[in-house]
Amino acid sequence: MKWIGLLIILTFYIPSLYATCQLQTEQKIVDADSLKSKTLRELTIEFWKGKDLDSVYKRKLADTYISKAKKQINNERIADGYQMFLSIYKKQPEISLQYADSIIEITKKLRNNHYPSTGYMIKGNILSTIEQHDKALEAYLVAKEYAERNNNKRQLIGLKHNIALLKTILGKEKEALLVYKENYSYLLKQDSVMKRSQIYIATLYKLSDSYNRLKHYDSAYFYLKKGITASLSGTYRHHYPNLLFAYGINSYYREEYQSAIDSLDKALILSEEDVNDVNVRKGYLYLGKTYLQLKEERKALKYLKKVDEITNESNYRLEIREAFTLLLDHYKKNKDQKNQLEIMKKLLRYENASSIKYSQLNHSIVKKYDIPQLIKDKDHLISEIRNNNKVLTYKSIAFSVFLIIIVSSLYIYFSKKRKNNYKIQLNRELEKVKVLENKERKIVKSSKGFSTKLKKEILEKLNDFEDNKGYLKNDLTLNKVSKNLKTNSTYLSKVINMEKKKNFANYINDLRIEYCIQQIEQNKNFKRYSIRSMAKEVGFNNLQSFVTAFSKRKGCNPAEFMKKYGH
Repeated sequence: MKWIGLLIILTFYIPSLYATCQLQTEQKIVDADSLKSKTLRELTIEFWKGKDLDSVYKRKLADTYISKAKKQINNERIADGYQMFLSIYKKQPEISLQYADSIIEITKKLRNNHYPSTGYMIKGNILSTIEQHDKALEAYLVAKEYAERNNNKRQLIGLKHNIALLKTILGKEKEALLVYKENYSYLLKQDSVMKRSQIYIATLYKLSDSYNRLKHYDSAYFYLKKGITASLSGTYRHHYPNLLFAYGINSYYREEYQSAIDSLDKALILSEEDVNDVNVRKGYLYLGKTYLQLKEERKALKYLKKVDEITNESNYRLEIREAFTLLLDHYKKNKDQKNQLEIMKKLLRYENASSIKYSQLNHSIVKKYDIPQLIKDKDHLISEIRNNNKVLTYKSIAFSVFLIIIVSSLYIYFSKKRKNNYKIQLNRELEKVKVLENKERKIVKSSKGFSTKLKKEILEKLNDFEDNKGYLKNDLTLNKVSKNLKTNSTYLSKVINMEKKKNFANYINDLRIEYCIQQIEQNKNFKRYSIRSMAKEVGFNNLQSFVTAFSKRKGCNPAEFMKKYGH
C-alpha cells in the first residue's frame, strides 16, 4: 500500500513500454560499453521489464541512462533516471527522499509537464511510508497545485487517492470511500488501458478495504473479486498482496476461517513480511483472531506477539490496537500481571503519541485541503452558474430581437408586466426584511435594561456553578446552563460577556482547561490518562476541541505542556 502513488506514477509516465515487455528471470551481467550503445528507450525497456534483474545490473542501467540524459541536457529524462534509482532504493526511505528532492530540483522550471508534480507525489508517498503524514500532505498539496495548473487529470486522480489514504488513517472511512467511488466512476469511463492500470486496481483495493472497515462485507467481497481478477490479468501485480490481505480479513468476518488463513499467509509471503507495512501487522492480528475463533490459542498468541514485537510509537495505528487488548485479556486470564502491566504501559504510550500526531494531521487536512477544496468547489459552481446565465442571456437577447421584429408591441407589453411583477416581489421582500429588523431591535432592547440586582444574582449563581464544577458536564449549551441557573439565556450571555470578558463557549472551555491543569499538577492518577481520556474527563466531547482549547489557553498542546513542565 505504501508505494501505491509511486507505482501509479511509473505506470503513467515512464514511456508506455510495459505492454510489450515480458518478465526476464535470468540475471544479466553486461559491461558498460555495451550499455552505452543503447538508446534511452532501449535502456528504459531493459530496466523496467522485470523485478528479477540483478541489482548491480539495474544500477548500471540507471547510471548509463542518467549519463546519456545529462549529455542531452534533458531534465525530464534525467528525472526519469532518478525514478529508476528510487525503485532500487525503495526500502531505504532516507536515500529515496534524496532522489525525490533531486527530481523536484531538476524539474522545477519545466512547464506543461507531469514534472515537478510527480516529484512531489513521490516525496509525499515516501514521507507517508515513514509516518510523517503532515509533511506528506504538504507535498501532495504542492503536487496538486502543479497538476491543476497543467490540467493533468490522471495526476489529480492519484493525488485525491493519496489524500484519501490519509483520511483512512484518521478513521474517516466514509469521507475516503466517497473519493474512491468518485475515482472509480471516472476510471470506468476511460479506455481499456486505464482499466488495466495500477490506479484502477489500487482503487478497487481501497474500495474493498473501506467497505471492510465499514462492515459492508458483501460490497467489499464484490470489489475484492474484481480487484484480484484485474491484478492477475496484468503483468505487474503490485497490489495483489494488499488485495489478499483485504480478502483474508473479509473471509474472517464472513466466518470462512480456512480461507482467511490461506489468504493472509500468502499475502505475508508476497509482502516479504515488511514490518513497516501496516498490512503486515494487520495480517498478524487477523491470523491471531482467526486462530482464536478456531480455539487454537497457542497459534493465536504467536501472531499477536508478532504485532507487539514490530510495533513502536512511530508506526502504531489504531487499527492494530485490538492486538494489544487481546494480549491484555490473555495475560489477565493467566494472572500474568508483569506482562499485563508492560502491555498496558505500551498501549497508553502509543495512544498518547498517536492522539497528538493524528489530531495534528486531522487539523492540517481540514484547514489545508478540505476547506480550500470546498471554497474551490463553491467558486466553480458560481462560475458555472454565471456562464450558464451568460448563455441564457445571449439566447434571450437573440430571441427578444426576433420577437421585436415580429411582434414589437407584444414584447413591450410583456416587458412592462414583467417589471411590475418584479417591483411587487421586491417590495414584498423588503417588507420581510423590515419585519426581521424590528424583531432584532426588540430582542436587543429587551436585553439592555436589566437591573444591577439581577446581574448580581446571576453572578452569584455563576460562582456556585463554578464551585460545583458544573462546567465538567459534556454537551453544555447556553440554554441548558441558563435553565439550570433559573435565568434568561440572553441575560446570562450578557453577564458573561461583560463580567468575564468572553463569550459563553470560551468561558466554559477556559474553566475546563484550568481544571485540567490543576489535575495534572495535583492528581497523580490523572497524569497517567491518555490525552483523549483527559479530554473526556473535563467535559470535552472530542479530542480536537480539547487540544485546540488547551493550545489557545496555554500556547501549547497538552502533551507539550506535560513534557515542558516536567510532569
